[in-house]
Amino acid sequence: MDPNHPVTDVARFLNATELTQTPVADTKAAKGSGSSAAKGPSINTLMLYDSGDSGIGKFAPILARAYYPNAKLVGVGSLAELAAALSKYGKIDTLIIDVHSGPGFLLIGGASPTTKKVRQALAKTGVIVQSKIVFEGCQIMQDPIDTCQMVESICGPNAQVSGFTYFSISNTFEIDFTEFDDPAEIQAFYDDFTMDYIVPGLPSAKASVGRVITHGRRWFRSDFNETLPEDAGGARIKSLQDLKDYQIKNAQDALKAKADFSGPVVPGAKVTVTDVAVVAQANSQKSSAPVPVAP
Repeated sequence: MDPNHPVTDVARFLNATELTQTPVADTKAAKGSGSSAAKGPSINTLMLYDSGDSGIGKFAPILARAYYPNAKLVGVGSLAELAAALSKYGKIDTLIIDVHSGPGFLLIGGASPTTKKVRQALAKTGVIVQSKIVFEGCQIMQDPIDTCQMVESICGPNAQVSGFTYFSISNTFEIDFTEFDDPAEIQAFYDDFTMDYIVPGLPSAKASVGRVITHGRRWFRSDFNETLPEDAGGARIKSLQDLKDYQIKNAQDALKAKADFSGPVVPGAKVTVTDVAVVAQANSQKSSAPVPVAP
């Protein structure tokens, strides 16, 4: 094979571009707009992403292709737009929210609305999420109680809420197949292609013929630092598969988790809450608990 062929000449075919914490049957991005959800339609999977953030906007379709291939992708630029997009529906099976966040709060459109404001905005939509809400942004599950308080008003009785304790960081890269007309040659490249922290969902070899393919990587860090993993030395970096599976089933679990995640060394975890209503009230249950009296 020609040594200058794009398959073997890495500098020619691979173009990596770093993005900040940007971390699909229907991959068309659309702006949300308000409407009553009282009699709205149902949808299986809806993914909302921050359209005002270029990094998230570029990575969201890659993330959807990797983990939510049947999701409808909708860009929103504020809490109001997020609520408006939800209000189009009466029922959602799985809702993915891909915006910047911190422990128990959202960062969207350059603003950080309070837990109460988010809860009220979502309650007005009238939508019910039946299976799960997945937060793809940073650190939100370091405070699972506030996170559940934000979304309790739209959760059905069996809905679960999940998210991460670490920062979620990603970058994209391009593979140039414009000089290729043989899917078999592209498939041979894909079969040998390895890169740390790459997400699933590369397009098929047939779909890649004659195209520049944009794909991505994602990793998780305890501190916010955009340094690529291969240049990060001894940093605490984890893949999605490396994160601990942390389950919260009741108020006691939630209070323990909040304490665990507030220490100097936060464990890298994907946290899932299975009883959102109970966890949302965990702080009040703690404050109303009887105070032990010394004998």
